[in-house]
Amino acid sequence: MQTILFRCPACGYRAQVIGGGDRDNEAKLKTMVCRSCKTVVDAVVARLVAGETEFGLPVDRWHAVAALCPHCNSGNLMPWPTARPCPRCEGEMDEE
Repeated sequence: MQTILFRCPACGYRAQVIGGGDRDNEAKLKTMVCRSCKTVVDAVVARLVAGETEFGLPVDRWHAVAALCPHCNSGNLMPWPTARPCPRCEGEMDEE
């Protein structure tokens, strides 16, 4: 997964995140805003779990999980809007 550095020119806040959604072999991530600690984070929203077999073939399933902030462990998250607002001052964040 490749991350992008975003910076708010108004207040200087910076966040290194994927900037949307992505997944690897074990988890689906989504860039979200933590309303508790006012940060932009990549939070796990689903985990891959090996399932039962169907017709003799193993079936893996994605299971949604409660997204938690990796900084403060809060569940007070919302998707980061495409306008990329700064969680601290509401200014528009730019890619660096």
